[in-house]
Amino acid sequence: MILNKNWYSVVISLLLVWFILVLSTGIFRLILNEMKSNRAMWDYMKAYAWAESAQELALLDIKEKWYWYIWSVDNSVNSKSVILSENNLDYSKYNRVNDVLISYSNDWKVNSYEWELKPLWYDIIPLFYIDDVWEHKVNDINLNIISWNVSDLSWNIVWKLNWISWKWLWSTWVKKTLTSNWFTYEEQQIWNFLSTSSTNYLVLFNSWKSNDLLYSLDSSNPVEFFTKPSLNIVSTGELSNYKQNLNTNINNTEFLNILKYSIYSN
Repeated sequence: MILNKNWYSVVISLLLVWFILVLSTGIFRLILNEMKSNRAMWDYMKAYAWAESAQELALLDIKEKWYWYIWSVDNSVNSKSVILSENNLDYSKYNRVNDVLISYSNDWKVNSYEWELKPLWYDIIPLFYIDDVWEHKVNDINLNIISWNVSDLSWNIVWKLNWISWKWLWSTWVKKTLTSNWFTYEEQQIWNFLSTSSTNYLVLFNSWKSNDLLYSLDSSNPVEFFTKPSLNIVSTGELSNYKQNLNTNINNTEFLNILKYSIYSN
């Protein structure tokens, strides 16, 4: 019996074709996965870089308006959130997969605040905030000492050449005015002082040398807000399916520290 050698040739040819097809498919998948990995790494790095850019933009906005500026950029398509887009801010051409989207927010604006004041340290709290329109101030506040001795806290509310502070010797609030040669004194309530002045700063100082002093500050009117002495800026960069967040803490007191010299009495 004579075997048909053509049958063996066909089988071997099919096996070779199958092997080459499997090998080619495997190599193609490796190349495709490597390209996806490189694109993912590139998008990841770009998202991080743009989150840093959003952080710089937040700091620039705050610096231009000063350190009580309350503003944010949301992650919807607008002139600031797509500032790094390659489409020259043409929103109709904006592509979420290829173009960056940045945003940032901060937590300065509050109407209730609680903090521990370290020994021989101070907090400076602007009793107002500003937006792109005007200044919004607090007309009355409630300051409470939660732990330690109230007499260890020195505090003043400062406005230009006037300030108000608690006078322990007199057991009353005293408004002081700086004149060309001397200080003048008169009794005055906090709400009266705040309602007749603007751009007021609350300066707190813990005069005790070894203990923290825990205090809370609230706006008497829940719709009035003030600025925290320390804030967090959260900035975000988004590209395709990648999102990077960065957080920066700013000590507002450091920028306003010249006001600490307004502590005249305890």
